[in-house]
Formats: sequence, C-alpha cells, structure tokens
Amino acid sequence: MDTTKIHLAEYYTTRRLIQLNLISGGSSLVSIIIGSSLMKFYTDIIGLSPAMYGVIFLIFSIWNGVNDIIIAYYSDRFPYHQKHGKYGRFIRWSVPVIAVTVIALLFVSPDWPEIIIAIYLLVMLLIYEAAKTLLDVSFNAFRINTFLTSHKRAKVAVIATYINMIPMFVGGMVPVWFLTGEFSRMTVVTFFTACILFGILLIYIGSRFVKEDPEFYKNMQVARSLRDITQLLVSLIKDKVFLLYGIGFLLVTTATGNYMSGYLYYMDNVLEVSELQATIPDILTGVVQIISLPFILKAIKKHGIKQTYIAGMLFAVIGHAALSLQTGYYFVSAMYLVILFGYGFGSALLPAWGGLLTDHIEISTGNRQPALISSLMAIVMIPAASFQPLILSTLLEVTNYNGAVKHQTAEVVNAIRLGTGIIPAAILLVGLIVLMFVPFGFQREHEITKHVQERHGLEENPVAVELA
Repeated sequence: MDTTKIHLAEYYTTRRLIQLNLISGGSSLVSIIIGSSLMKFYTDIIGLSPAMYGVIFLIFSIWNGVNDIIIAYYSDRFPYHQKHGKYGRFIRWSVPVIAVTVIALLFVSPDWPEIIIAIYLLVMLLIYEAAKTLLDVSFNAFRINTFLTSHKRAKVAVIATYINMIPMFVGGMVPVWFLTGEFSRMTVVTFFTACILFGILLIYIGSRFVKEDPEFYKNMQVARSLRDITQLLVSLIKDKVFLLYGIGFLLVTTATGNYMSGYLYYMDNVLEVSELQATIPDILTGVVQIISLPFILKAIKKHGIKQTYIAGMLFAVIGHAALSLQTGYYFVSAMYLVILFGYGFGSALLPAWGGLLTDHIEISTGNRQPALISSLMAIVMIPAASFQPLILSTLLEVTNYNGAVKHQTAEVVNAIRLGTGIIPAAILLVGLIVLMFVPFGFQREHEITKHVQERHGLEENPVAVELA
C-alpha cells in the first residue's frame, strides 16, 4: 500500500474521476429503469390502471421527501470515521438494498388483484427510495465537500455525464425496445434484471474510489439538535437566494423530471413505431450531448453557471413546444435531439448550482450541511418529478387510453402531444425566468468559492490517501 499526503485535488486525476463516477453511472441506470419504464411496464404488461399508478407514484414521491430529510440529517450528523470515512460508508451500505428491491419490483404477477399489485408496488418503492436516497445524498455531499470551485464541480459532472452515456444508452434502449415491441413478460423481466445488476456493479466499483479529507470535517459545523435545525430552516425561509432557487428548480423539475415516460408513449402510440425506429432518436440524443459538453465547460469559464444554464435550457423549451405540433417521425426525432441538447446543460451544471447554494448557506448561517440542503430541495424536487407522469397519466385516463393496443383514438394522441409538448415547455420557461433573479453572477461565484476555501484552509491541509 502506497499512502502519502497530497491534496485531494491532486489525487482525483481524470482517470480517478472516471472511476469515481461509475457510482453516478450505475445509479443513473437504475433510476432510468424505475423512472422511465415502471409506468409503462405496470400499465401495459401487468395491467395496473394509469390512474392507480399515478396515485401510487405520487404517494411514494411525497413520502420520499420526508424520508430524504431524516436520512440526510443523520448522514450529516455522523462524524468522520478514520477507517470508513463520513459519507463513503453510506454509499457502500445502500448497494445491496437497492439491488434487492428494484429486482423485486419486476417480479409481480398480472394475476394478482389490482389492490395487491398497488400495495406491493408502493412498499417496494418506499424501501428502494430510502436506500437510493442514502446513496444520492451521501454521494452528492461527498462531491460538494471535495470539489469546491464551480468549474471543478462542472468538470466532475461532465465526466459523470460521459460515464453515464453507456448505462443511459442501455437504460434507454432496453425500455424502448422491449416496451414498444411484442415480448413476453419474462423476457422483459430478464433483460431489465440484467440491466439492474450491471448498474449495481458499477456503483460498487465506483464506491472503492471515494476518498475523504478528515481535515475538512474538522472545520465543518452542522446543526445537531432540533433547535439548531429549526433555526436553520427559519433562516433558509428568509433567504431570498434559497427561495428563488427552490421555486425556479421546482418548476424546471416539474417540466423535465421524467421526460422518458412521455417519450415511450409518443413513440408507441402517437408515431406508432417500435423497436429500432423508436430507439434511434434516443441513441442520437446521447451523441448530441457528448459533442456539446466540452463547449459547456468553456462557457462556464466565460459566462458563469447561471447564464450558461439558462441559455442552454431554452433549447429544451423550444423542443418541447414543437412536440405539440402534428408532425411526423423525423421532425419529432429532431425535436428530441434539441430537447436533450438543452437537458445536457442541466446534467452538467446542476451539481455546480447545488454546491454553490451549499456554500452560500454556510457563509450566511455558519452551518455546512450538503446532505440536508439537498434533501430539503428534494422535498419539492422529487414530487415535482412525478408531476409530468401524473399530468400525462391524468390526460390518458380522461381520454380513455387503452394499454392493450398500439393505435389510439385522436383524443389520446392529442393528449400525449400536450402532455409531452406545450405543457412542459410553458412550465420550464417560467422556471428559467425565476432562476434569472438568483444573484449568482459570475463575480459572486468566485467570491463564494474563495471564502469557503479560506474557511476550510484547503491550501494548508493535505490528506493521506492510498495511491494504489
């Protein structure tokens, strides 16, 4: 074992950042299976009604917000352990629970009574989301505390996006291919299970490269008692930056949080294509994002996070609005490329936004609680991500969608166009307008970063890490 004292910034070379972000890749793959496929799987293959699924998913999402607060509070409170670290242990603990519950979600029988299917779905989702929350808040807190500049945080996110391309390709291709084609239930379950196990393996490998700085946590103050938490919450409610940030991203997440569900219905029931034709646009969107990411990093250096993000996400507004038009396969495919080009700005810059918010709150309150802050945002963001499927499922229910057939009535087709088109476009545009008023200008970004670096004495505190 070669252990020496260096700065974590030196330890995390590009190669190690790639290895570390296998966590993100595996987590994304599992999330895609749940977020984009579960609704179509349960309505078309298992036979659960869209209305029942929408209610279950909303209950699960609301509980998830409460669950996030509890898990994040205790993960922030746990002290740094010399052997297991602070957040790294939680990342490792979450892996087996995620594996068991997600796979269990697939092994449900369409012969069960609908109420039993609904209860089973809800219970498995609650257990899964608790473990997934532990993974997400811990990994997010680790990244925020390890990488402090906006450009470094964006670079980590960009590398994560590149790493995510393979699992996202698999996670996007498999649902589209198997849920728009004619395959048996066990065939679908087999391929989905293989995807999930692959994702779990990636998370496990990435967790081996989590290294934390004990010196950083010596200078970290957290709210420990109920009184401390109450005071922190009161200060956040009064904080203009926090409120604008929260409202803005609430609207953005409402519009963009689960686009893949709508994509499946659009391809299957509006364009009436399947398998390869339905998969090609999803593949090409990944290519577009790969090309755009280096330019996003350059734009951050010149214009900062806020301006770069808003400008990029306007492409998604245009793309969504165009989906409401009565057009054909090639135009729709092009619009999905435009939408995912805009989403690429979100995937690259959202971690930097969250890190900057954590830094701002530490400056204003004295407390640094990345997991708790992330979970507070998740209280509104995760239910918000359920609104698009809820809106879509409501539209489908009202227009009498029939999951047993590919060809739908004109009313259903128009409902899908609205639910994936002008409705999310309008919500997203309003969210971007709100974010324009968040005072994270280019100069302010640098001032916040400098303050946090000085507070934690990073230039003077190298950390012992294993360089094997």
